[in-house]
Amino acid sequence: MSFARPRPVYRFVVGMLVVTLTLTACGVSGGASESSESDGGTRQSGTLTVLAASSLTDAFGELADTFEKENSSVEVKASFESSSTLLAQIQQGAPADVFASADEAKMDDASGDGLVEGEPQVFVKNREVVMVPKDNPAGIERFRDIAKPGVKLVLAEDEVPVAEYAEEILSKADEEYGGDFEKTVMSNIVSREADVRASVNRVALGEADATFGYESDYTPDVRDKVETVEIPANLNIIATYPIAALKDAKEPELAQKWVDLVMSEKGQRVLEKWGFEPAA
Repeated sequence: MSFARPRPVYRFVVGMLVVTLTLTACGVSGGASESSESDGGTRQSGTLTVLAASSLTDAFGELADTFEKENSSVEVKASFESSSTLLAQIQQGAPADVFASADEAKMDDASGDGLVEGEPQVFVKNREVVMVPKDNPAGIERFRDIAKPGVKLVLAEDEVPVAEYAEEILSKADEEYGGDFEKTVMSNIVSREADVRASVNRVALGEADATFGYESDYTPDVRDKVETVEIPANLNIIATYPIAALKDAKEPELAQKWVDLVMSEKGQRVLEKWGFEPAA
């Protein structure tokens, strides 16, 4: 009995089919950072991870939408917490592409630890205000009133920039007002919160009489619940916000594109809309 041998043409066709299927699969699952365009070019894809101070929540949220529209295969994942918390995460190796801090000291620490790519850039400024509930039960009409007995003051935790700025303001006020003004105000603190948005939320909920926040924290979400009390200009502190791509960024090109967007006229208009001042 004899067995038929596979015909050479048949084996050739099968072999070419296998190769074609293999190349097609490689083409589909190949580069994670590029995808083909109809005109034969490529566009970037991937996930951009941005770590930003909590006061940037609304502005960077809007910019993330803009960035994703301009880069249709990119997803922006933003994490908003206190700058001190974000710095600790970066120092501990948390994966991220961009760091935006509410003060230069935290960025200087990141840069000093060799975690930053290039020179950080200051992209906006901010000022502090005192926020009180809409019904203002403690009767805080001017800045000096936060030293009144019985005022329930909340403040962000130590090392959070908004709290550090507040303490600088109180130190300057102590020199001007005297009478242990700083000590009296600090004794009115009833709780410390994780970040500025958490302390503002306590006031918005009526759980505290006052807090220190940024002008940019007076957002549409809280305007029907809180009022602002201005801090005298000679006592106030101008907060400077730096931004930088991180050295271990998984998406360095996207990181730079994000920094460029933030620094651009378009980005600056969005930041101004949300209560920030131009860096220049």
